[in-house]
Amino acid sequence: MKQFFLIVQLSLFFVLLGVKANAQLQTKLFISLPDYCPIPDNLAVAPDGTLTLTCPNFKGGKEGVIVSITADKKVTKLAQLQGREKGLVGKPMGLDYAPDGSLFVCNNQGKGQGQVLRLTFKDGVVDSTQVVATGISPNGLKYSNGYVYVTQPRMRKLSKKSVIGGVYRFKESDRNVLVSGKKNDPYLIFTAETTNPQRKAGLDGLTFDKEGNLYVGEFGDATIYKLTINDKGIVTNDEVYVQLPQNTGVDGMIMDENNNLYVVGFSLNQLIKVDANKNVKILAEYPDNDGSNGELDQPVDLCFFNGKLLISNFDSMVAPGMVNKSHSKPYTISYIDLNKLN
Repeated sequence: MKQFFLIVQLSLFFVLLGVKANAQLQTKLFISLPDYCPIPDNLAVAPDGTLTLTCPNFKGGKEGVIVSITADKKVTKLAQLQGREKGLVGKPMGLDYAPDGSLFVCNNQGKGQGQVLRLTFKDGVVDSTQVVATGISPNGLKYSNGYVYVTQPRMRKLSKKSVIGGVYRFKESDRNVLVSGKKNDPYLIFTAETTNPQRKAGLDGLTFDKEGNLYVGEFGDATIYKLTINDKGIVTNDEVYVQLPQNTGVDGMIMDENNNLYVVGFSLNQLIKVDANKNVKILAEYPDNDGSNGELDQPVDLCFFNGKLLISNFDSMVAPGMVNKSHSKPYTISYIDLNKLN
């Protein structure tokens, strides 16, 4: 009964903010993951058509791992990232493939101790691991036209009191870049400050539209920015594309060919659609659950895969204002058929 009233209250809240709720769509279970994947995170489709998933595994006593999932849902370990130095453990997060089949991935190992890596493969096995950048706490990552774009939710060298997130831009050929984390860092192209004192995390998920504009979600304030970037990597225009309710917890996002933006609401177990006219609709929303029937269970990232929109479920963070109350089995990826989204 408490869950019922919570849903009603949240629905009224979104109506007041001009956000339309749609209770008709139900997410389904795509896969329950093995025990070595207790915290599924970012998704990408590999050149061979398989699915790649990072599992940083911040809880559960497991090392972080990158796995491959076939169309018939066979899961295998693809890569195990090493720590940058002794005492650190690799924690893969954001990832994306380049046209040559190499995989760029964030290796998050704590404050300013992470890396952006490039992995190459031979016969389905990691052939080389190259360091693109260090001195960073990377989170989200996307590849576009020869460049790798990486978010850092909090840049402590810019402010010890305020929460300021940033977007870095690296050439795909860059190696062993040591970022400074300062405002004049030549690789830093955009920053934004979070004002929500209850959510001290900034820029996070990111995606591109077909015109090459970059969209970046700001987790704490639930603001989505649209950035226009010229050939020199300079942001020539930045604007607030859409403002969602502050407690949404904007995380992963993806744009389709019709400029419909799909966004996960990490804090509220939501899947949200922002159409090309910036109309906002809640496609799916769940109270606290264990995800066993495919419900959204702290959704964190999305990707299109074989006619489906897949949503990975982080199911780890517990904090005031978040629907999720605990971390538990099963470890899941949910989905909605693409034809249900039209």
